[in-house]
Amino acid sequence: MSQQPASPRLTPMFEQYLRIKEGYPDALLFYRMGDFYELFFEDAEVASRELQIALTSRNPNAEAPIPMCGVPWHAAEGYVSQLLNKGYKIAFCDQVEDPRAAKGLVERAVTRVYTPGTAVEDVSLEPKGHTYLGALFWSADTDRGGFAWVDVSTGYWAGLHVKKSQELWQWAQKIAPRELLLPEDADVPASLHLTDIQAVRVPLRSHFDYKRSAERVLAAQSVAELGALGLEGRKELVQACGALLAYLEQTQMQDTKHLAPFEPLDLGQHLLIDDVTERNLELFRRLDGRKGVGTLRHVIDSTQTPMGGRLLEERLRNPWRELAPIQETQDAIAWLITHPENRKKLRETLSGVYDLERLSTRIALNRTSPRDMLSLRQSLAALPPVKSAITSSDADTPRVLRSITEHWDDLGDHAATLQKALADDPPQFITEGGLFKQGYNAELDELLDLVEHGENRVKALLDEEQKASGISKLKLGYNRVFGYYFELSKAVGGTPPEHFIRRQTLANAERFTTVRLKELEEKLLSAADRRKSLEYKLFQQLRGALAEARPRILFMADMLAQLDYWQSLAETAVRHNWSRPVLHTGQSITIREGRHPVVEGIIGEAAFV
Repeated sequence: MSQQPASPRLTPMFEQYLRIKEGYPDALLFYRMGDFYELFFEDAEVASRELQIALTSRNPNAEAPIPMCGVPWHAAEGYVSQLLNKGYKIAFCDQVEDPRAAKGLVERAVTRVYTPGTAVEDVSLEPKGHTYLGALFWSADTDRGGFAWVDVSTGYWAGLHVKKSQELWQWAQKIAPRELLLPEDADVPASLHLTDIQAVRVPLRSHFDYKRSAERVLAAQSVAELGALGLEGRKELVQACGALLAYLEQTQMQDTKHLAPFEPLDLGQHLLIDDVTERNLELFRRLDGRKGVGTLRHVIDSTQTPMGGRLLEERLRNPWRELAPIQETQDAIAWLITHPENRKKLRETLSGVYDLERLSTRIALNRTSPRDMLSLRQSLAALPPVKSAITSSDADTPRVLRSITEHWDDLGDHAATLQKALADDPPQFITEGGLFKQGYNAELDELLDLVEHGENRVKALLDEEQKASGISKLKLGYNRVFGYYFELSKAVGGTPPEHFIRRQTLANAERFTTVRLKELEEKLLSAADRRKSLEYKLFQQLRGALAEARPRILFMADMLAQLDYWQSLAETAVRHNWSRPVLHTGQSITIREGRHPVVEGIIGEAAFV
């Protein structure tokens, strides 16, 4: 940090802050104080400038005031998103002990480091696009190199092993990860365009060491040998994968078990479109660098879900070389074109599906919110009607569609649990209570009844005592010292019941409690806190069950992505009156009355020549 307090005498809070900040010199430290995350010194000046928020001072009357700014903790995600988009790294420093149990200063520690390439929150992500973290390693000794990339928000990761360094860098340019991990001494080609790629230099030994990398990969994937992942004999690719895992463990501060099985890219199956060709074809961006109108993706993207949109991106970026998968896609599109009612129903039902991949990831990483659970519930409820939309008795139903319906998983068990459990309008945070419906848990129902109807239960107990004792003038009272009590006026007279316990004697009355009244009072006084605590526990149990179901959820997310991809191409073909090309493995190509989809999309079909 460039700025330090002028006085050598620091408060315990600032001593703690500076000690923690020392471990994260390249990150903006969000330091939790009450309901705010505060930033100090140079971090405060940077955040104030980039976020356009007020820069204040911790000690405005001192000779050297300490710059300070802050954001509300419950709104921090939005501010973090802005900083990530500008390329900053953020370290969240939270309270790690209960303030009520703390003796002196509350203990704090960094609980997660947010970086541009590791975001999992929707506010920081493009819905239909991948956000990649990449790692590249080239060995001059072996003339081999590996490049691996991971989308932390979905768990998808892949990589390739090549013999030409130029090809390795081409792929890095093509995939365009938000962050690219490189050894400290790696040379970056002068011709490489790193405009949208943030190069992150990391130590060779701690991140790219082969032995440690292999151990990380095997542990993360729960396999015994590298051959199970297609990594046998691909040392440099293993090192790139190990660097990714090391960086994730360092920033996320938890294991990487949520990652899907690693998928080495098969260059024999996919056509390599280099980044120059990709730019000139304007597949994803116009020549001026902008997305949207004027790109092929914009013309053909009629996907209804984020998963389908990302699959469309992958198919455009890595087209098939082989004829069979292309023809399978054509068969599915043709069926959807000739069955317009099915296509319409499929589009309508898919529109109710949220991003199952990213929802499942946040659930697995314990970063989920009640609103995420609500989105998952709605998505699972859409699965049966989606299946119905493609179920047909037609003999001409293509094999790929029949295969999907035969392997369909409605996830009905979890859909039923979410429907029974989750409130229809849950709060934003899991610590606020109000997460669950009445009838989901008997203990919670009792607490909810106490919170909402506690006073009535105390009055009901008074009625019981009045009838049982025959003392109709028995009264109920409450004060902060004695809590609830029964009061018997001396003027009324009568002998109190044997189970009454004397609490206080007044000039004109006696005050009593009972075992039942005391128990009810304790329940009432602690019901609100116990309710929140129980709801938090129940939420974590529900989250744990859904985390275990992640493979099933991801399987169905892939099914839905394929259906969405096919219906999108079918919808586009119908809209533009496109015909099905006949493909072969020869060298010739014949085009009759060809039209350029991007040009036509801009100027219109009537004006196209």
